[in-house]
This record gives sequence, structure tokens and C-alpha cells, in this order.
Amino acid sequence: MSWLQLAREKVERFGLEQVSSRSLGLIRILTCLDIIFEYASPWVSHRVDNELEILVLTWIVFLSNWFVLVGYKTRIASAILFCSFGVLHLWYGQWLGMNMFRQPVQMFQVITVLALAPSGRSLSIDRALEVRRAKREGRAPPPEQLSYWVLDVLAVEVAAIYLWAGLDKTDPAWFRGERMEHYYMFWYGSSDSLIYTPWIHEISVVMAWATTILELSLAFGLVFRRTRYYVVWGGFVLHIGILFYFAVTYFSMMMMTVLIACIPPKWVHDFISLIGQDSNTAPPVDGRDLVA
Repeated sequence: MSWLQLAREKVERFGLEQVSSRSLGLIRILTCLDIIFEYASPWVSHRVDNELEILVLTWIVFLSNWFVLVGYKTRIASAILFCSFGVLHLWYGQWLGMNMFRQPVQMFQVITVLALAPSGRSLSIDRALEVRRAKREGRAPPPEQLSYWVLDVLAVEVAAIYLWAGLDKTDPAWFRGERMEHYYMFWYGSSDSLIYTPWIHEISVVMAWATTILELSLAFGLVFRRTRYYVVWGGFVLHIGILFYFAVTYFSMMMMTVLIACIPPKWVHDFISLIGQDSNTAPPVDGRDLVA
């Protein structure tokens, strides 16, 4: 067998490999909750009611988001959410420069994947209705599965975020802890914080170095499946620490949501089976990730 045939077989296996779709289902639910948490108030309120077309679009985002959250008519609702959110983000945010619509770059990327990804629509009303229909017709329900590359796309997305964040933290001021001290004084302290709490400087230096090393490790480790499952836990530790130290709740919650794509799909599938009734009783095919 030539090297070209071997390469083709590897590409085919990469593109056709199937895993449990419950990871994507969980990401779908948490992303919709992030949208409600961060944008329900500023998008669907008096802050945009002076622009009728924006108000209409924000209500479409808000209502379609609920359908995606519970997973009813998920494919149609995801497409509507993608189009309405995309117009607000790309046109009014990126093109016209409205800050509230320009910020959710990562959220729009995840919404795009949710709208386009072929999957079993796990953890949804659609799934429950399909299982009931299959039992009524005396057949097995379709497997909860999706192509592995869908999770790879999300993993590469979050790896790119860590790469640029890590590169941004390689300047001397960061390694000296100066920028970290500035964040502390801006959110929690004052201009004389270092006089009364001089130990903040040592903590800032340690945190600065540790953050840069961790982010660059995540940037390269999350790209490859073999290393992804070992370094992903560092991402959760990083963002849990950020939740306690910095006032960036939305960013941390969104990052931890996407990091679910980097956990072995079978782990997520089995964990959800432990806390709820498993609608798919067929055993794994290969004992690793494929759920059929």
C-alpha cells in the first residue's frame, strides 16, 4: 500500500469517525443559557428600542434561542438563531461598530457550528419525540452520534483563543506582574493598594507566568486528540480561577462551555446516563467513543 493510500485512509477515518452527540447537546444548552445571561437584558430592552429593525432582530434572537435551548424543532430554530444573531453581530457590530453586537465573537462561532453540525440532537425535545416514535413503531431509536470533526472544530477554535491570549502575555510588563497589578487595582483595589498589601506584587508575578505557560500549553495541546484530554483540565482550572479573581464571568462561562468539546465524548455520554434515564440503550461499538 502506497503512502498516498495510507494518507487517504487516515483522512477518511478522520472525517467519518462517529462519537456521542451528547457533548454537542450539552454545549448547545449551556450556550443558550450564556446568551440569556449576557444578552437578554441589553438586547431586548430599551437600550435598542430606538432602532426598530434592531429591536425586531433581538426579539427573534431571544425567542429562537429558547427553542434551541429546549431542543424543539432544533434544526430550524438553530438556523433562525444563526441568521438573526449573525446580522446583529456582523452588520451592526463588526461593520457599523455597535459595541454590544461586536463583542460576542466566540458566541457567534459556536452558534454557527450548532446550526451547521450534523448530529443526533441529544438532550432535546426532538430526541425525546423521536425515541417515543421509534418505540411506537417497534424499532430501535437512531443512535445519538455526530462526526468527530465537529468537536475538533470547536477544540481548534478555543485553542486559537488561547494562542492569541498567550502571545499577548509575553511582553515584559506582563511578566513583571505590572498588568496583573493594574487589573487588581482597577477592579478591587486603589492606587495605594500595593502600599498596604505589598504581597500582591509577588502573587501577580507568579500568576502572570503561570497564566502564560498554561495558555500556550492549551493552545498547542488542544489541537491534537491524543493530548487534548490531558490538558483540557488546565483550562477549567484557569477559568475557575479567573471567575474568583476577575470580573469576566461571561467570558469564563463561555470558554468552559466550549471546553466540553475537548472532554472524551464517551465520558460525557456516560456521565449524563448516570444522572438521567438513558434513551439510547445500545452498548458502545468499539468501547471508546462511538455510541450506537
